[in-house]
Amino acid sequence: MQAAVNTTTVGAHPHPTKSSFLRPSPPCRVYFHASPRPNLRAIAMASKSQLQDQLIITRPDDWHLHLREGGVLEAVVPHSARHFGRAIIMPNLKPPVTTTARAVEYREEIMRALPPGSSFEPLMTLYLTDNTSPEEIKLARKSGIIFAVKLYPAGATTNSQDGVTDIFGKCLPVLEEMVRQEMPLLVHGEVTDPHVDTFDREKVFIDKILAPLVQKLPQLEIVMEHITTMDAVNFIESCEEGHVAATVTPQHLLLNRNALFQGGLQPHNYCLPVLKRETHRQAIVSAVTNGSRRYFLGTDSAPHDKRNKECSCGCAGIYSAPVALSLYVKVFEEAGALDKLEAFTSFNGPDFYGLPRNTSKIILRKNAWKVPATYKHSSGEIVPMFNGSTLEWLPSDQPKE
Repeated sequence: MQAAVNTTTVGAHPHPTKSSFLRPSPPCRVYFHASPRPNLRAIAMASKSQLQDQLIITRPDDWHLHLREGGVLEAVVPHSARHFGRAIIMPNLKPPVTTTARAVEYREEIMRALPPGSSFEPLMTLYLTDNTSPEEIKLARKSGIIFAVKLYPAGATTNSQDGVTDIFGKCLPVLEEMVRQEMPLLVHGEVTDPHVDTFDREKVFIDKILAPLVQKLPQLEIVMEHITTMDAVNFIESCEEGHVAATVTPQHLLLNRNALFQGGLQPHNYCLPVLKRETHRQAIVSAVTNGSRRYFLGTDSAPHDKRNKECSCGCAGIYSAPVALSLYVKVFEEAGALDKLEAFTSFNGPDFYGLPRNTSKIILRKNAWKVPATYKHSSGEIVPMFNGSTLEWLPSDQPKE
């Protein structure tokens, strides 16, 4: 006898108007105590979710994605195009994408690398420098293909050496033009002062740069990328909804800093911002799974060749594109919050950017599958997140209209 399949279609969330989405909500701070009382609702929902064999959700978008160039681009873009409708493409190439003309060229390169028949849409960004002009922001807005500007503090992460050295002294006219053009600022939220402990870089950035920036330009739309700490959650919750939001990665939802060292140094779990304490991971999971519209999916999937990860000075970045959706479902299922999954993956991002939600659906089936050890590219191989592990949820390659 064939077992009955219990299908849950998640899609009852109303599409908020711009005015309702910008309505301020009271600040909310997240704290954890040593002996929290059991979450009976989460336990009940988790038990219920075990009976579900598949989910149908609106096709997600990835609001933070690295695709690189050349052979690596050709190898990795199909993994994102298979399941995501759109993605915000990071501009930290060599040299970086600092002009509208270069963004147009890079977009064309991405489009040529897409599988035949793909409807995947790359949403381009500019790399902010000390020399970016307000006129370039006007050109970017007129182009129709550029949707944000990325702030990398100089030296903060991969290919950030051309980033900003003095945001208030050198970039204020550009930021003011971004307010006029309604162009969001995407922030890599870490200071680069060598005297600041690596694990405190995000908190210090919030205190010294981000909070003063929000106070100085309250109408600037800001996305704090790949948040990693309770401090970031508390800051996001304290800001006006609709003006400050955050992307969250699968690694910062599932891993704490122990994952860097268990069984020896684990280079494929090394990313920037670096993984943090378990209390921070719990704070992020709680924030993401409680239904808040302030958070949305951003994988920060960052491919590097295996040789460049497993060397004396390994690159920062985790390649998660092939497994990201499976891992996000895992997080929401374990939190008893599968009913909140679709908003996080598919609604909150486009609502923040003022873009239409996707109309097609995707199916997620409870079907165990093993993550490949590596993915080949033209001159090497890339190790994916959770390589060799078995995951429970498998996104369907076939879209559901």
